[in-house]
Amino acid sequence: MLKFCRKHDGAISIFLSLILIPTLLFAGVVVDGARIYGSKNMISGAGDLAMNGALAGYDGSLNDAYGLIAMSKTPEELSSNLQDYFEATLTANGLTPRDFKKALINLELLEGSFQASGVEGTQIYQTEVMKQEILEYMKYRAPVTFVNRAILGKLDQFKGIDKEKNAVEDQITFESELAELQEDFDELLELVEQHTDVYKNIPSSSQISQQIQKTKDNYLRMCLLAIGYERLVTCVEAKTGDLRSLLEEYNDVAGHCEGGIQGFEKLLLMEKIDCGMDAPYSLLDGLDTDSDEYREIQKELSDYESNLEMWGNQLEIINDEYKELCSATSIQIKRIYNYALSGYSTAQNIEIKMAEMKQKLEECSDLYGDWQESISALDSSDTKQEMSEQSKKYAPFFAKDNTDEFMQIIENNKQYYGEVKETLEGMEFAGKQVVAEDMDPKMVIDPLAAQAAAAVNTQKELTNQAIAINDWKGPYQFSTAINKKDIETTEFVKYLREELCKPDDSSDKKKSKEKAKEWDDNLAEKLKEYVTLFTTMDIDDVNLQEISKGDLPTNWLNAKLDSQDPSSANIKGGMSDKNARKNISGSATKAMNTDDSTLNALSGLADAIHQGAESVYMTEYVMGMLSYYTVNQDGKGNTIENPLSLSNDSLKSHEIYRAEVEYVIWGDPDARDNVTKTKAMIFAIQFVCNTIFAFTNGTLIGDATKIANFFPVGVLGRAAIKAALLAVVSIIETTEDLNQLVKGEAVDLRKNDNNWETWIIKKGGSGDKEHGMTAVKYEDYLWIIICAQLTISSTQAGILARTADCIELNQTNGKKNAENTLRTRFTMVKLSADVRTDTFFLQKVGEQNGTPVDGNTFIIHYKGIQGY
Repeated sequence: MLKFCRKHDGAISIFLSLILIPTLLFAGVVVDGARIYGSKNMISGAGDLAMNGALAGYDGSLNDAYGLIAMSKTPEELSSNLQDYFEATLTANGLTPRDFKKALINLELLEGSFQASGVEGTQIYQTEVMKQEILEYMKYRAPVTFVNRAILGKLDQFKGIDKEKNAVEDQITFESELAELQEDFDELLELVEQHTDVYKNIPSSSQISQQIQKTKDNYLRMCLLAIGYERLVTCVEAKTGDLRSLLEEYNDVAGHCEGGIQGFEKLLLMEKIDCGMDAPYSLLDGLDTDSDEYREIQKELSDYESNLEMWGNQLEIINDEYKELCSATSIQIKRIYNYALSGYSTAQNIEIKMAEMKQKLEECSDLYGDWQESISALDSSDTKQEMSEQSKKYAPFFAKDNTDEFMQIIENNKQYYGEVKETLEGMEFAGKQVVAEDMDPKMVIDPLAAQAAAAVNTQKELTNQAIAINDWKGPYQFSTAINKKDIETTEFVKYLREELCKPDDSSDKKKSKEKAKEWDDNLAEKLKEYVTLFTTMDIDDVNLQEISKGDLPTNWLNAKLDSQDPSSANIKGGMSDKNARKNISGSATKAMNTDDSTLNALSGLADAIHQGAESVYMTEYVMGMLSYYTVNQDGKGNTIENPLSLSNDSLKSHEIYRAEVEYVIWGDPDARDNVTKTKAMIFAIQFVCNTIFAFTNGTLIGDATKIANFFPVGVLGRAAIKAALLAVVSIIETTEDLNQLVKGEAVDLRKNDNNWETWIIKKGGSGDKEHGMTAVKYEDYLWIIICAQLTISSTQAGILARTADCIELNQTNGKKNAENTLRTRFTMVKLSADVRTDTFFLQKVGEQNGTPVDGNTFIIHYKGIQGY
């Protein structure tokens, strides 16, 4: 061996070095790597323990009251203690004695490197955080409370409610529009009767021609009379001669005078003679009263007095004939003209009305089609069958179109009466239309006669002057190629008169007024109760934003309020008249449309619950932890003094006691308004169900029809009255239901003959008012509304945010105790630290590679995060 070593002197050392140096290097790396990785595990464990220490300090009052787990203090507040926990855990190596400096792993926290804080976005009020904690809390509780509530059977009643609501709403809309259509038909019938009156009273074409010629002749005669009368009354010319001769001539002319205007010439001569005699009685002066001459003159004077009276009478006859002829001529021709004008205008109005009605018929037909589609979409076979039977009664109304012949006759008559009107309008005297409304022949002729009278002294001159002032223009006769026709013979007018506009045989105006007043009184009385129900004065007048100064989770999260804003329907109208009935039908449809999105969600809520339990768990949590309007009622008329939550916490101390769940639903800062809106929503749902029953129940429909038949209106008007009455009945029934619900009592959602209360004439069923298992209470409605909204993704976040609002107010005692705010209640903590560990070899390698090192140490950068 010695010989071998000498022979290979130094070779073995080099060989061993080549083997040992890499081995030592590898061993050094492995040892330092083991130290580093071991240090990391120890640091991670220390961090976990420190963070668990922070998480262990949860808020006990929050957990006890609401089952939510969150840190009672912020990690920043616990930072000092957490650093001590962290360092103590790092140095707890378990080796003795304590001054042992050669431990395998020696860890040291670098000064100022330790930081602990809550993870932003993990506060308990955050939507997803609260949702997960609620689901975890209710995982075992919700199944029990859900079964005890027995809500699933009640939810089945809502299946198809959206389709039924659409069907009954379409029916009310359609039937209420029939009242407008009935009014149009009544107006059309009135126009038809006016048109028929013209047909019966206007003369024939030949008679019109005769009247035209007669009018022309009468105007000439009126000119003659006017000139003659004017000449006689204005005559001042005196005939000369001795008084006795004039007297004898006066009596002689009078004896040969013809009556009226035919004796004009002699009457004028008499007037001239009379003007020439001055005091004819003076002839008796100085005569012996017993003499023959005295007696002769006395007789002449007596005859003179008689003839003077005769002259006055003849003048009056001429004037009377003139005035009567003026009046009669104007009346006769204007009568024909007015009939022609009426016939023409009624024909035009009928055409306009028919065009309007065709448009309205199309609109009503569309409404009828919508109703038919809604009926087809119904799930309930009974409702579907009943509504189908009702809708079939209107089918013939839209299938019938028998207006062609009627419209042809109207067009013919319009042309005929138009020609008559145009012909008569062409008649003029002295530049004025003879048939003008303000045309008075006397007013036109008198000035002309006054100008022409002075030149007239003889009968011939009178005639010539009359012809001269007779300024007549126009036709001498009426001719046309068509003739008037009678519209009463058409099928449409018979249908209009005998079916559409004819009142029922049992119509009784007095009874209709009595029944209208009866139901108006019933409705008015119930509406007083309705208004009281929506006052909600028994809830504290609290505004959440005011007491919180806008410092609530919904503000922190910028949670958008629910877009739906239901309010109590402003119920107007009644049964007294058409407008009132239309208003009550409109109020009914408005009441059903308070919140369509929620109503639609209700229809599929039962199926949605079967598909996923999350919405049920969250709903049970809200209903169990927060108060609502009837939480202090046991449903039997008794008050619960101290209602408890699901966690046995007192609800009475809550800031908005008896209005929290309602706030969660609607989010209105005003606590009272939320309760009012909830009542409006419940009223709408209950009203939909009640209306469905009223409009499909045979007894109610039959009685409403009997009442409608009392009204003296046509068939379509009676249909609208029936719909209005059923709407009134439904409103009264629903108001009574809501009255019971707000007392915490149960009402039946789906009515039948035994539990319906508001009958019209006679009761249906036995009148047994016992509620079944499917009767609902106010709290059931809240559960259903919340659950329905939680199934809608767009509203779920708002529900959870407003739930956090209520918890925030209750935990902070109305924001008076800010240290309990949910804003600082984190559910996750994060930690970071720099820790130095001893090494032996790696730093030497680092120095050789140009990496600066801090002695024989290696710094580990630690970051950790942990939550509940």
